[in-house]
Amino acid sequence: MKSLFFLLCFFQLSAQVKGVVVDENNKPIPYVNIWFANGNLADTTEEDGTFIISDLKENQVLFFSAMGFEKKTVKVADAARVVMKQSAIELKEVQLENPRANLSNQIDEFERKKVHLYYGLGLTQWSLAKQFTYNDTIQKTPYLASILVKTQSPGGASKVKVRITSVGPDGNPGEDLINEDLIFKVKKGDRISEFDMSQYKLKIEESGIFVVIEYLMLDENQYIIYDKYKKPYPHSRPSIGTIPSEEITFWCYNKKWRKMDKRNPYNYPDEEHYFNKYIELAMSLKLTN
Repeated sequence: MKSLFFLLCFFQLSAQVKGVVVDENNKPIPYVNIWFANGNLADTTEEDGTFIISDLKENQVLFFSAMGFEKKTVKVADAARVVMKQSAIELKEVQLENPRANLSNQIDEFERKKVHLYYGLGLTQWSLAKQFTYNDTIQKTPYLASILVKTQSPGGASKVKVRITSVGPDGNPGEDLINEDLIFKVKKGDRISEFDMSQYKLKIEESGIFVVIEYLMLDENQYIIYDKYKKPYPHSRPSIGTIPSEEITFWCYNKKWRKMDKRNPYNYPDEEHYFNKYIELAMSLKLTN
């Protein structure tokens, strides 16, 4: 009875839960995204499966999701140890044959010097996506070898989750085509990051694909900047570079997917190239046959 009273007091006073997410073999599950009931992102588990969420009420529920595992709903009072079951759902078969890999191509190449505008990942933009439509180059070299992205990771390295999805019936990113969390490290600074996809032997079908970069609320992704009054402002890394475009290929997710419309830039000289243009992620694909 005393322990129950202590637990109730803990939630009322601290309004915080510290927990760990494990599989059925008690192995920690890293990079699990945890959501509030209103659809806002609450936290992401660290490499050891742990998480800390503040500003909670005892009667709240949390939603846990990770690729390859069944989604789980848990009351805050029961969230100290969360066990997730592996998913029995099989994804759509996307590989028809092993690639020969004797021919290579690259699509949507971009010039680094044309990247002046960056989109941050964080609580207002959880995922950024670029659509790649089927063309003659993909037909000749349909297997995805790697993804190249212009990134900025100020002050330290960071991590992102990458998803490859189909094009859904509504034209938005649809079903995941790889049943695994694809976590990639982004090195410190301003660079072109390359994410190796060759091991998955993913064949791009005629319907095309989306490449999605998803925010991870990890400690290593957080940093603070200060204004001239020494007031702190929390930021997240990395940011993803963009280039001006004549067509819509860029989607953004916060509770729902939306296409990014033409941009009227702020009054900064380096953004004049984007005026009355669509925004396109500075992202290209290396392909092989």
